[in-house]
Parts: sequence; structure tokens; C-alpha cells
Amino acid sequence: MGVARWGGFVVGPALAGFLYHGAGSAWVFAIDALSFLVSGVLMLLARPRAVDVEPSVGTLTEIREGANYVARIPWLWVTITLFAVILMLQLAPQQVLLPKLVRDHFDRGVGAYAALSAMVGVGTVCGTLLFGHLQPRRRRGVISYWLWLINSLAIAGLALAPWYTLAGGLALVRGVCIGFGVAVWETMLQELVPARLLGRVISLDFFGSFGLMPIGLAIWGGVAGIAPPGPMIAAGALVSAGMIG
Repeated sequence: MGVARWGGFVVGPALAGFLYHGAGSAWVFAIDALSFLVSGVLMLLARPRAVDVEPSVGTLTEIREGANYVARIPWLWVTITLFAVILMLQLAPQQVLLPKLVRDHFDRGVGAYAALSAMVGVGTVCGTLLFGHLQPRRRRGVISYWLWLINSLAIAGLALAPWYTLAGGLALVRGVCIGFGVAVWETMLQELVPARLLGRVISLDFFGSFGLMPIGLAIWGGVAGIAPPGPMIAAGALVSAGMIG
């Protein structure tokens, strides 16, 4: 599943870059929309296995049970809270400023931006495969935090890189850290969270980790014009590195 998921981060940007140069942005967005329709059809055709359904105690009660469990487990609530801030400082500025960085700093276009994104995808596939090969069993939380620290430093290096090829190499490093780190985190959730609470905890993980992203996008979009994109992306990444370290 991990390889299939991250494989989309390789094919998607590469295909978008190719289509943009051949047919324009309208076709890129049209095919992106079509992909959701195809996904919906495939879901309708799927035949999930039967599972035993527990009696429902109500949606709000189930959410509260999941939140109470997360609040009792320090490695869960600390990590989810920390990454809510980190993604606001690290991922949001990339979403807003990376296209501008490619254009202004590297003097390149859409294809170069697509290639950087695809390099992250290649790295995530490699990182996931590497995790499957090594399958660490000890100090997984420490390993995960080290990977996110290296990822943050790689973002700063990418943003300040004097050469596009160096930025591409750092994008690959980023991807390896993301692929391996996400695999570590998801394995810990699968093994350490009680099965009956796992779905709620995963939902809270996604909701919590990305909860501040809309605010981050608004903030970075608002300040995008006050400084060059490279130093701004690097500043957010270095602050994130300090928080992780």
C-alpha cells in the first residue's frame, strides 16, 4: 500500500508536467478531476471483506473515546500536536512558495517544478522499500524524529541551494525520510494502539497533524511578497528542525 500510494507522487507530477507543456493547464486540471471519478467507480466495484461490526455508541462518544485515549498516551499527543505546528511552518510555505522559488531562484518553469515533486515521490518509494527491508524494531520513535529532523534540514538546503541539481538531490533525500518516517509511524500505530480504537486514533492523527495547515497557507500567502521565497521556506524549515531537535 505504501509503495502504491507514494508511487502516485512520482507519476502524478511527471504526468502533469508533460500534459502542461503539451496541452496546457486546463487539461491538467480536467484529468485530475477525471481521476477522482475513476477512483469513485473503482470504489463502487470493490468488494470489501465482511467484518464484525461493534454496537455503535454514537459518533460523538466514539470521537471522545479516541481523544481521551490519545490524551493519555504521551508519544501520541505530543507528536500529533508538534506536527500540527511543524506542517504549518514547513509544508504550508512549500505549497505556497515553491513554484515561485523554481521560477525566480532557479529561473525554470513548470517542468522543473514537476521534476522536483517527482523526485520527492521517488524518494518516498525508496524510503518505504528501505523500511520494508530493514524493519527496525527498537527505538522507532527516536528513528522517526531523526528522519523528520533530516527532512527539515533538507528542505532548508533545497530552498537555499545555488544549483537546481542540488535541489533535486535534496528533494530525493526528503522523500526517503518521509517514506521511511511515515512507515515507522504507521507501523507503531498498527502495533501499539488497541484495534478497536485504531480507526479513531488514525483519524485524530490526520485531523490534528493537518489541522493548522489552512492557517499556515493563509499566513504564508499573505507574507509571500515581503521576501524572496528561498529564505522564507528555509526559515520555516529551520524553526521546525529546532522544535524537533
